Amino acid sequence: MMRVVAANDDFFAHPMRKSGPTSHPVRWGAAVHTPMPLPWPHQPDAELLRELIDKLLEHEWVRVLRDEIKPDSYRMTKTRLEGFIYQYFSNQQIRLLDAEMMEEFVNYLGQQKLSGPTIKGYLAVCLKLLRLMHRKKVISQIPLMPSVRANYKPRGAFTLTEYRLIVRRARELEGEHYQAWGKGKKIWIKDMYQSMPKQMNWLIRFMVYTFIRPGDLRHLKHKHIEIVRGQFTYLRLTLPEIKRHSTPMISLPPAVHLYQKILAENLSIGHGSPEDYIFFPLEEDRKLALGIAGWLFNWILNELEFKKGPHGKDRSLYSLRHTAITFRLLYGGKIDLLTLAKNARTSVEMIERFYASTLAAEANVSLLHSRRRGKKVV
Repeated sequence: MMRVVAANDDFFAHPMRKSGPTSHPVRWGAAVHTPMPLPWPHQPDAELLRELIDKLLEHEWVRVLRDEIKPDSYRMTKTRLEGFIYQYFSNQQIRLLDAEMMEEFVNYLGQQKLSGPTIKGYLAVCLKLLRLMHRKKVISQIPLMPSVRANYKPRGAFTLTEYRLIVRRARELEGEHYQAWGKGKKIWIKDMYQSMPKQMNWLIRFMVYTFIRPGDLRHLKHKHIEIVRGQFTYLRLTLPEIKRHSTPMISLPPAVHLYQKILAENLSIGHGSPEDYIFFPLEEDRKLALGIAGWLFNWILNELEFKKGPHGKDRSLYSLRHTAITFRLLYGGKIDLLTLAKNARTSVEMIERFYASTLAAEANVSLLHSRRRGKKVV
């Protein structure tokens, strides 16, 4: 039975195979799920395909070493090549690969219940493989790629009313011990975090004031923050590079006083030095620290029945970043998208696709409610 690599496999743990001046992980992934099992093929085309995939992964690994792409990007490419791409094309005559076969591949991905954006991601990886096949003269020409419509759903931001209730509930729950474990559920949260900590209220507000991603929380240290006072007062956050973005971020003014409170609290427990983490500084396992923050936030959301958004989409800690961006679009005056995108370490395209396009009416509420002078409205 075909084995599919897991998206969260740690490729750094894979055995390394030497290949010229560099090396890259080549062990094919372990099984996690088999959505549409196909028999393991033995025909020559399957062996050729496997060699081509290994060759492409070698090239991608060199790009990681040159810092052209991030390790996570390599891992995603590897997952897709060794998963559905190999599953499907290892049973085809790849030397005869054409536009019709690519259409059938898209249909196959649709049968796996993949979304439009995910299918587009698979096609992008396929295009890399096709270019390699063309260079190696396996195919005479690169076929036309199918057109896939990606329906992007609005991000799960909170309304201003919801946000205020979340902040208030986090404060009300401070010191309260969690009880609703349910029968048979494994308790993985450490005892010290099973009571709502004071810093959870601060964390929620800090994320909205600074636009940071949840992943930034686990890396954020005091050395990354500078208080700037002048014509404007704000925090300058110089965070580690993420998603190819490395420029400093500027906070909203309320973040300054909030950070000073956090710093004072951390100093009182001996964790306020530049190299100390800002949130959950006692937790050395930073991946676990982020998991704890997410669990505590879900506790608050479930208390308020806010876990599901109006479009039925689950909301999480990441929704606070969506909220920060949405609030700037709604209440940030005449801010231009480029300035907002750069400060939030994202692109104008992402702002337009996921945020601005869903706020057209509310952002222009003053125009909708206005009326011409001298005209009586019936």
